[in-house]
Amino acid sequence: MNSAKEVYDYIYNDKRIRDIYKSIDERENANVDAWGHHNFNHVSNVKDIVEELLRMLNYDNEFIEEAKIAAIMHDVGAVQGKENHAERSYIYAKNYFNENNINIEHKEQVLEAIKNHSDGFDSNNIMQLALILADKLDIKYTRPTKRGLEIPGNRQYGNIENISTEIKDGVLKINFRSNDKLDKKELENFYFMKKVGNAIKSFAEKLDLKYKVYLNGEEWNEIMSNI
Repeated sequence: MNSAKEVYDYIYNDKRIRDIYKSIDERENANVDAWGHHNFNHVSNVKDIVEELLRMLNYDNEFIEEAKIAAIMHDVGAVQGKENHAERSYIYAKNYFNENNINIEHKEQVLEAIKNHSDGFDSNNIMQLALILADKLDIKYTRPTKRGLEIPGNRQYGNIENISTEIKDGVLKINFRSNDKLDKKELENFYFMKKVGNAIKSFAEKLDLKYKVYLNGEEWNEIMSNI
């Protein structure tokens, strides 16, 4: 493996990684305490958002492929549950890199992003900030578990159909699209939305961007009011 793309392809298709996420999916589907998926679908969604953000910022392909590696590996530690999963994901990724003799250019940034993806908002590591934002933005209908769809606030994610990002003329725009069943107030009062707002704000400010958030095409200022 001589390039970040080759490393990414290897990891993305590695049966060991897929089996870990399969186990996570089974655990979370059976666990009444799991509100959101940390399965392969989730990390794939996060990978797509990370790639989109970094391409809009004109990062080179090698850096983007490395960021995609962080995205795919960031939740492997959830196989033992959500608590402290970021630290376990970091340890697993570090050992995995060593065992497979992986020496990509920004390996330390990749590992740091994995380790701090839960709440490492105050960072200058663009890979970490992109991963945090992408992770927090994956709150559409595919994210809640069966149990999560019963939890006030969290259940509203089931009504979010799509979340798109755009960076243009120095402005980061996030647009949430929902169906007409969304209870906007219930969602705004859910604790996790503060993390979503913090992720948007941190990413934008570190990159000297302004930010605007929309819900169904209308400005959604309430999402940023409690951060």
